[in-house]
Amino acid sequence: MVKTYHIHPAIGIARLGDSPTSFCLSPEKPGALPIQCDAQGNADLSPDGTRELTIAKFKDAEGRIKRQGARFQIFVHDEQDVKGRRLRLGDRIEGGGNNGTLVDIEWRVHLANKKAAWYSFQQLEGEHGYRPDHPLRNPDITDAEARQRLIIDPGPRTVDCGDRRRASFNKDPDADYAQTFPPELNPNGIETLGDIMTNREGQLIVLGGHGRSGSYKTGMGQPRIDHYANNDGWFDDTSDGPVMARLKMYVDSIDAYRYLDVAGPAWVIAAYPAYVPQILDQVTTDDVVHDMGIREFATDTGIYGLEGSFDNPQIVDTSDPEALALWRAQELQWNPDYLPWFHRDIWPIISRPWYYTWLANVLSQSNFPHDQTERGTFYKELLGRPPTVDLNRVEEMLARESTEAHFRKWVNLSRSREGKDPIEDFEDWPESDRDRAKSMFHSALQTRLIAFVRDDPYKKNRRYIYNVLRQAGEENTFRELGRPHSRTANAPLMPLLAGDNPISNTLPSKFLRLTDYQLFILRQWMEGKFINEAKMATARERLPPGMGESGHELDRGVLSNLCGGAFCPGAEVGWLIRNPSIYTEPYRIKAAPRFAEFGQTAASAYKTPGQSFDDQIDALNAQTDLSVGLEPGDLTKQMALPWQADFNECSMQDIDVTYEAWNDLYPDSENDARLKRTMRTWETMWWPAHRPLETLEVVSFQGGQPNYQWLGWSRGIPQTNAGDLKMVTAWKDLGFVIENPYLSQAQLEKDHTTDLPRYISVERKDAEPT
Repeated sequence: MVKTYHIHPAIGIARLGDSPTSFCLSPEKPGALPIQCDAQGNADLSPDGTRELTIAKFKDAEGRIKRQGARFQIFVHDEQDVKGRRLRLGDRIEGGGNNGTLVDIEWRVHLANKKAAWYSFQQLEGEHGYRPDHPLRNPDITDAEARQRLIIDPGPRTVDCGDRRRASFNKDPDADYAQTFPPELNPNGIETLGDIMTNREGQLIVLGGHGRSGSYKTGMGQPRIDHYANNDGWFDDTSDGPVMARLKMYVDSIDAYRYLDVAGPAWVIAAYPAYVPQILDQVTTDDVVHDMGIREFATDTGIYGLEGSFDNPQIVDTSDPEALALWRAQELQWNPDYLPWFHRDIWPIISRPWYYTWLANVLSQSNFPHDQTERGTFYKELLGRPPTVDLNRVEEMLARESTEAHFRKWVNLSRSREGKDPIEDFEDWPESDRDRAKSMFHSALQTRLIAFVRDDPYKKNRRYIYNVLRQAGEENTFRELGRPHSRTANAPLMPLLAGDNPISNTLPSKFLRLTDYQLFILRQWMEGKFINEAKMATARERLPPGMGESGHELDRGVLSNLCGGAFCPGAEVGWLIRNPSIYTEPYRIKAAPRFAEFGQTAASAYKTPGQSFDDQIDALNAQTDLSVGLEPGDLTKQMALPWQADFNECSMQDIDVTYEAWNDLYPDSENDARLKRTMRTWETMWWPAHRPLETLEVVSFQGGQPNYQWLGWSRGIPQTNAGDLKMVTAWKDLGFVIENPYLSQAQLEKDHTTDLPRYISVERKDAEPT
């Protein structure tokens, strides 16, 4: 097997912070705390050196938020490690006809922000292409050269493991690259999009900006924010762009250095802070990309594929567009016999709603449905019990029904369904066909008998939860009224969270739903087709490796901490992330070649030792050509400008649930009071794991014990447009919600049986008791 090299995570996340020097590393496992590191980006290790330490404080000594760096590593795949292992300096590498020792890694990153030059965000308009008359942001700027200056583009930067260990995406009037930065802004100017560095392991650390946003507009009432997503004159320092790597090897046989480019860049997103790092969104970005990979890229044809092929799953070349198109053109379905694992697959989905009760007090006051104790609907012990089967009874019935007469009847019934003539004389039937048919008959009979005699007392518990889930096509259904015997019995469909467009009746998508893959495995679970791996004798051996053990698991672990909906426009990234056209393969962004390759080829690099690869390249394009690939800034350009506006307003949303006439009720146009009274709304949360409503805080101590109180998380900032401008400067004073540090490890391990708060808000600027 030829060695191949890849950068992981394929998509990394850096997070803004106003601390000028302090930083940590973004979590690489689901729901984990950030990783503690030194000033060079080297992770701090436990005394025994077996694990990386997580941070205890999100802010520096002056109360400023630490930036979180995205860490990128090289993984090598070969016969020894098909899933891949981390490549380290000093390892032997090969490629391009050379074989040598890895002595250096050159990393190249290009960050940009295209928000101000992009189209106006209008919910789902544009997901499948923009109309010719779709409005732009800053439409008063019509000159092409002037619009180009709406892009923040400091140019690419390169670092290595030698003398160039750190570089900044700073504004530099003497730069060779034709940079574009905003003019003077109020309240905060933007002079940089961040930094990159290498640590002693040769890993790349990408740090984003400092959370600075401002407007160049002046005069009475400026700066001002009038919209949750589109505010002309504004800029912010979020960004995204490709990450490339070049390996430098010493080839001892010729006493020379040679270079090898890592195929396929990674991508980095610099987004706002994760204020609730240990609680996952109901749908994560990993959920979205994993689902897309299965349905669009044939990544697991044993789960989703052609009927009758699941015992011998199809192998599809995911790099061949024609092969994928042919595969997708078939009548594909989910494998009805697939058995998901309860703790790995099911519980992470159905347990998430309970955690929101620490982020919205209104849920905690009436939370019986989501309660995970014995009294609640989500009691893990019952939901995780698969059906049991009396195997002795199955054997008895199997012996009784496995007669020749039953076999003949089954064969001819099967043939009649296939339009074939019945077999009159089985003695003349080829022995191989008869043996194969008998094997299939016994298997089918056994499956039917097991289903008949199994004991499944908790199916009703599972069915209740599954039946209230919002299915595909029900994004605009609040609940089924007028049907007393419906599956929901007038209960609101779940998840009861805002969808991709709950704010207008054009392309409405009022409520969030789970991905197709999530709904499929929950249906299998509801029907009793699942495994509780904790009950298996060989569970320890059969459990999959933890997130981060391989490159792909690192890809998934990182994206598990990003929001996967609602995309209106979203948190770290928007609906573009679910478009298969932007990928070369799941998780790997297709980058425009002119912005995703070094300035010179790897073969010629050794001829000019020490030359910088930051050569002049063409300016960024304000448009997108998905057939070519994404440029720096393309993955986040549809996001809110500035980010603080949408972040502040995405708390609660009044959703029009007059669904009998979603697109027909416009009473204001005729001042029709009677019609307006027929309209109904439902106050719905967006994604509280990113923007909490209320949180528990320690307000005092009594007898050495903390006293807790529910408080508004963003006190003093209205959760409406009126508070957006305040959030531009107040975001850095907000607290972080973490597992209660006053609970013992034993209390935390009891999970949900303690009466003490499991999550509390800490490090808010004006709240911390001494």
